[in-house]
Amino acid sequence: MSRYEIDTEKIYNEDRSKASIFYSIGEESQKGLIFSAHTDTVPVDISQWSTDPYTLNIRDNKYIGRGTTDMKGFISILLSLTPWLISNNLSNPFHVALSYDEEVGCLGVQPLIESIKNKIQEPKLVIVGEPTKLQIIDRHKSCHTYQTEFFGLKAHSCDPSWGCNAIYFASVFIEKLKEFEMQLKEENKDENFDPPYSTINIGVIQGGNAHNIVPDYVKILWQIRCLPDSDHKILLKGLFENIIPNIESDMKAKSKAAHIVNKNMSNILPLKKSTNSNTLDNLTTKTNTPSGVSYGTDAGYFSKQGWQTIVCGPGDIEQAHKSDEYILIEDIKSGMRFVENIVNSYLI
Repeated sequence: MSRYEIDTEKIYNEDRSKASIFYSIGEESQKGLIFSAHTDTVPVDISQWSTDPYTLNIRDNKYIGRGTTDMKGFISILLSLTPWLISNNLSNPFHVALSYDEEVGCLGVQPLIESIKNKIQEPKLVIVGEPTKLQIIDRHKSCHTYQTEFFGLKAHSCDPSWGCNAIYFASVFIEKLKEFEMQLKEENKDENFDPPYSTINIGVIQGGNAHNIVPDYVKILWQIRCLPDSDHKILLKGLFENIIPNIESDMKAKSKAAHIVNKNMSNILPLKKSTNSNTLDNLTTKTNTPSGVSYGTDAGYFSKQGWQTIVCGPGDIEQAHKSDEYILIEDIKSGMRFVENIVNSYLI
């Protein structure tokens, strides 16, 4: 941003291979707004794209490319408004906080917040610009990812009893997860979300070497998405303290060395509805009624600071993470008007 004489701060990861970016426009000693977005994207399978996913293409009134919806369209809006923001001589600051590695567990936003929280005034509002079709989201679920590994005993398949089949015991664990998911559907519900209950997903299963070898290893990656007021540790207590140990005991009956290793790989904090609603009440009179979503964002980490936080941005989350991802040109225009209206209401 040197062209506009804007000082930017880079907050690096441990090996300095990635960095979050923070900068402000306007009077920094006052209370302003934080506009936040993540700069990373999910991977692509180029064979499933009709265009180069990393080159912006325009077709049928759409901007097509990886991350156009999630959420580089929002970043482009913030950058394109820079000359307008500067020309208005803002009396309150317009903060921009761009994080890395949101897609792998909101890793970049945490050191970013630690770096800036004592350098700026408490913001009036944090807007995380995930694609919500410009609907205001004031709460979302948490997301907790686990890796569960099964270590059995390899053997020739001519007599499977010689080994300890890790796939068999992993399948028992999968069935228990399915049963647990059915319980979640019947327990705590919140109609602000779709689906209105906590959910389980098994995303990756890896194991086995050949059809004629008793497999000695399986890895399962799975996650639980919890309603904001649910504690995932309490929900999973029976799984960790009873079910996994029981399966491991059955494995050890086949091989004394057999065991299970369970690791918590990442956690995304929930966004809970703010009890301080003055700023949000004023905003919703101009826009819409807040609601909840089931996907995770960086928002929970800003909210944890006691900062009022919402999720609101252009585009549709259904287009995110897909081949030929796109955002409508009209959505970008609507997003620019949305940001301009907030600036006019709170910063000028």
